[in-house]
Amino acid sequence: MSRSSFAASDAPTVSIIGVSNVGASRGRSLLLSRERVSSSQAIQTERPPRAPPTWPAVLVSLLHNLSMGAALNVWLEVCKEVVGEQDLKPNPDGGESSEAQRYYGRLLAANAVCELITSQLVGVMSDKYGRRPIQCLAQVGQVIDYGIAGLCLPTLGIVRQIPAEVAQGLLFCSRGVAGLLGNYKVTLQSYTADISSAEECPDNLAALGGAMVAGMCAGSLIVALVQSMAISFRACYFTAAALNVVIIIVVKTAWRDIAPRKEFRCSEANPISALAVLGVSRAMVIYSILVFLSSFGLNMMTSTLDFYCQKFLKMDKRFYILLGMVWAMESLFILAVVQPCLTRRFGEIATLTFSFASLSMFYLLFSFLTPSTWALAFAVISFFAIGSMCYPIAMGLAARELPPQQQGTLQGAMSILETLAKIFAPLLASEVLIPKFKGE
Repeated sequence: MSRSSFAASDAPTVSIIGVSNVGASRGRSLLLSRERVSSSQAIQTERPPRAPPTWPAVLVSLLHNLSMGAALNVWLEVCKEVVGEQDLKPNPDGGESSEAQRYYGRLLAANAVCELITSQLVGVMSDKYGRRPIQCLAQVGQVIDYGIAGLCLPTLGIVRQIPAEVAQGLLFCSRGVAGLLGNYKVTLQSYTADISSAEECPDNLAALGGAMVAGMCAGSLIVALVQSMAISFRACYFTAAALNVVIIIVVKTAWRDIAPRKEFRCSEANPISALAVLGVSRAMVIYSILVFLSSFGLNMMTSTLDFYCQKFLKMDKRFYILLGMVWAMESLFILAVVQPCLTRRFGEIATLTFSFASLSMFYLLFSFLTPSTWALAFAVISFFAIGSMCYPIAMGLAARELPPQQQGTLQGAMSILETLAKIFAPLLASEVLIPKFKGE
């Protein structure tokens, strides 16, 4: 039996498939087996006829994360500019103010709340209207977000800088618009599942992950280049916005929707309705929990890593950027080469377990670093790179639990879990944990 074998089933139709029908074999999923068999009787086991190539989806992942890498590494600079230099002077207790980090955490939470509101709507709309138009809307949101963030930084001599008192509220609006227009991964992963067989799906999602880290790495190079040129970080945001425009062009010209369309009721756009989708089988419940935990840990780290490295480890910005590049290159190799080998040799469940164990080891070891041992971060980061396998494997396994015409609904539901993690992790860090360490 192949590692991704499934029960024989008829080809999926265009009619609405109820969640209850898909989960008719609830509880019979072979979660802990070495070979993962879907509990769904309507999953596509073969690559769809005349399916388009996967490279346009991988290219979108690369370009989107290239733009994100160019912007993410300097978001704290935007926040420092907006909250004002007077808030960043040393406190009487000897520590530096974390006001910029707290403001950044609130921006992340605002974006996540708005994303949460529309995640399920984005999923079901992509099932009805196709992945292409909904992906384009998500990219428009990024153009608005990055464009306004760039205008909050010192001018490049083109457009004057937005005053700090205006920018402080305007950034919440732009981050909110980006969130409301949707998480790009909902339609990207749905499209990838549409054009993949069940066996190909985890590896194709891993390819998206590899493109993600490669893009983040290249984005860090853009930041390093801008910093070496001693010009405003506004250039990073304008570059990011231009890349999102390129993505829209790629989606319009190279993507081809092939999934059967599915009508939806307004009640299905309610985020709470996602609970039914995530409960179609015992395996789906566990995959959902794993996706949430993975996202929570990732967002806790990424929302505080810049602040932690600068303030706690006293790491120079150049080494921080280099650390991100090392992580990206290692993750790219692991997702492209190591993950397929491990899943074929040991199975997806064992590889997933190993990946989460590596993440736990990273968080533990990284917390022991001090200003005198910060260089060890370049060795410890390897465990985090190994942990990058957990998300694509869990998502690929979850995609097998539903048929093609419900992949948008599934990805919307999973996006809700990720968004909840994006809300609570940064807020927990900026509002609860970081204030406890003032002066240290």
